Amino acid sequence: MQYNVEIIRLPVKHCCLNPIELCWTSLKDYVRKNNTLFRMTDVRDLAAEFIAGYDGDASAKAIAHTRKIENQFRDADRFIEEHLESDSMDYASDDESNVSSEDDEENSNS
Repeated sequence: MQYNVEIIRLPVKHCCLNPIELCWTSLKDYVRKNNTLFRMTDVRDLAAEFIAGYDGDASAKAIAHTRKIENQFRDADRFIEEHLESDSMDYASDDESNVSSEDDEENSNS
């Protein structure tokens, strides 16, 4: 890592994991709420106004929100791995034992 940069690949269609998307949504909401004359120059001015007011605190909040969502995804994934996958493995082993016992019965009857 020559520049000490870590590239993070985000899952497709998961904009909730991208703080830039959260900022973009906030910008669009700000313009939508404050645009009264519906002129392109007003949209540009409102966007510039929003960006000028978007400080480090707002950025930190967007990143914190994204991390919260990421942790919720991890917790859900952990739950699936611990509970549901172990249950499905139990069912699979039960099915295999049933098939084996049926095969054993057929072979003994022959």
